[in-house]
Amino acid sequence: MKGPSVLNAAAIAALFSGAIMLEAGEVEVPLGKKLPSVAGNSLAGGEVRFPEDLAGRPAVLLVAYRRGTQADVDRWMAFVGKEAPGVALFEVPTIPNPVWRPLSGWIDSGMRGGVPRVKWGAVVTLYGDAPLLRDFLGDRGGYTTHVVLLDREGRVAWFDAGGFTEQSGRALAGAIRALGDAP
Repeated sequence: MKGPSVLNAAAIAALFSGAIMLEAGEVEVPLGKKLPSVAGNSLAGGEVRFPEDLAGRPAVLLVAYRRGTQADVDRWMAFVGKEAPGVALFEVPTIPNPVWRPLSGWIDSGMRGGVPRVKWGAVVTLYGDAPLLRDFLGDRGGYTTHVVLLDREGRVAWFDAGGFTEQSGRALAGAIRALGDAP
């Protein structure tokens, strides 16, 4: 079987570009707030519920609402993998528009074509609970990742939605160290 077709890639791109955005204006930063319980399926096929399935350990969630965000996600993934390899790290494509839910299996199959199998368990797509997470974090528009560091209790210990920079990366690494969980 061949990889995803151009049609699949176009549909996935349209999916992320059509994400529902919150009304313009300032969005509150959720520091110190507990992440609402949200569930999605990993590309490996299992259900994952955040923050419950983190088993009391800190984690970094890289939340993306648009396909064009992937380059920013990749920069964050590489940075966290190098600077804090012991921290749980999840890529969380978040698709709040309900029109795509019936096609979730097809969409996830297309994503599997671009993600190495060894990473499938760490890519958790949210469909049904996506609006809940989007409303909690906000959708600031654009093509940047919303980076969420959760503490052991599932509270937001650090948050950034401005895109990867060396300065933001160092700030995240410092926040991870402050939790006492850096290797």
